[in-house]
Amino acid sequence: MRFLSKLFNKKNKRHKKICCDEEAYLMKFLEFLISEYGFRFSKKDLGNAVDENGKLWFYGPYNCYYFYNENICINILNLAQRQDWYIYITKDVLSDQNQIEKGTEIPSKYCYNLELLATEIKNEIETHNTIFGFKI
Repeated sequence: MRFLSKLFNKKNKRHKKICCDEEAYLMKFLEFLISEYGFRFSKKDLGNAVDENGKLWFYGPYNCYYFYNENICINILNLAQRQDWYIYITKDVLSDQNQIEKGTEIPSKYCYNLELLATEIKNEIETHNTIFGFKI
């Protein structure tokens, strides 16, 4: 029994802690939307990840972090247990994950590199007053 206890404790120390709230991480890169461009921020736990028929895709928490104004909403979805990230652009703030996923999906290279995402957004706002083609 002692052997199993030592093995279990050793194994647990190697695993990264699951973080269910990524607000500080996101703000590190995207806070400029709020301070410089008047965006608002909100977050919501969407529960488990499910398909359009309500069939379980993966256990949550499935969180959505919203950066939005009256014209656009950047929806940053995080499936916490898997640390999967998805970003969708919609016109409105939505609380239904399937409706959010019908928005314009942003390429995954931005989902896993928020510094690159922030740079792309800043450049596009400065040159075209848009974010991935959506007027702000």
